[in-house]
Amino acid sequence: MNILLLHGALGTKRQMANLADSLDHATCRSITFTGHGESEIPQQGLNFELFLRDVDLALEKVNGPVHLVGYSMGGYVALLWAAAHPHRVASVCAIGSKLIWSSEGLQQELKKMDPAAMEEKVPEFAMGLAATHGIDRWKQLVTATAAEMTRIAGMPLLTDEVLAKIECPVLLAVGDQDTTAIPEDMLAVSRKLKDAGVLVIPRTRHPFEDIDLDLLITQLTRFWESTAEED
Repeated sequence: MNILLLHGALGTKRQMANLADSLDHATCRSITFTGHGESEIPQQGLNFELFLRDVDLALEKVNGPVHLVGYSMGGYVALLWAAAHPHRVASVCAIGSKLIWSSEGLQQELKKMDPAAMEEKVPEFAMGLAATHGIDRWKQLVTATAAEMTRIAGMPLLTDEVLAKIECPVLLAVGDQDTTAIPEDMLAVSRKLKDAGVLVIPRTRHPFEDIDLDLLITQLTRFWESTAEED
């Protein structure tokens, strides 16, 4: 069983390390997206085309179908990749992914993506970003990420036509207190997919660290077992 874990914006593959360690029964891979961690931000900035290419490279030598598990931005990438490669993906689990963008929702997210405000209001988080991505680069990463958010909010990539190309089973997971991904939006998107379910995780906000991994792994295992039965 091949699994690829995809981290969220401003993260690295280390964000998914605890989940990866708990999936010891499978061949589990993780990647760090372009522009994150020690990877330089390209001159043209960040975009989902680069992230999809990262997945291409990670799976270049993998034989057989793969189960994609992505958190937040990683879930968005996973769904895009599944639409582009329907015969190579066994399933997708998108966790806390913002799949519907509105002007109001964009402004809400952009308020969180101000480096100066982050240093003032959440200094420990800002210091963590500096340690992960570099003192001289973390602010550039935040700015580049905000720019890509703005782009996809104005021109969404996960259109109804793209969602219709996804053939595999999909599990959309979201915390009941998540104000980024929003449970109602997950339900709305699930109805546009051919085979999708929604897992609402109780007493959980957006950060990946808030998620009860034991609960998530239990539900993931059941999900994967159900996809195997369908095959």
